[in-house]
Amino acid sequence: MPARHLDSESLTRRLKDRQVSQAVVKGEYELILQFSDGTVLHVEASSQLRTRVEDAVTPEALGAPERPTKRQLEYLAFIAKYMDHFGRAPAESDIQRHFLVSAPSVNQMMQMLERRGFITRLPGVPRSIHICIDLAARAR
Repeated sequence: MPARHLDSESLTRRLKDRQVSQAVVKGEYELILQFSDGTVLHVEASSQLRTRVEDAVTPEALGAPERPTKRQLEYLAFIAKYMDHFGRAPAESDIQRHFLVSAPSVNQMMQMLERRGFITRLPGVPRSIHICIDLAARAR
């Protein structure tokens, strides 16, 4: 997969009007954005901000497996259904009651879903879960 280093003007032109389909934070200094057309933008923070654009990417390169496990899909489906019904993300206690599991089990699953890039959450903000993948496409 070819990678090119671009200045801000050419980067803006290249990515204009594209929709981000997934964002993954790797470590403290790297952000990876995958666009709906398969283009990937790597942003690395250092003394100089470096960016790299790649035309194609595998899910493993983003740090996420191709598909969530069956159990992860169950959690993601519940979160999506809850959000459709109530208009906001569920609290971990809502997930705990639904799946009849302990609070630490739910927290561990949320951390796993976040690490694998399936969801994002804002630190310290309750009910801030955002699903980052297309569940219909992943469930096939």
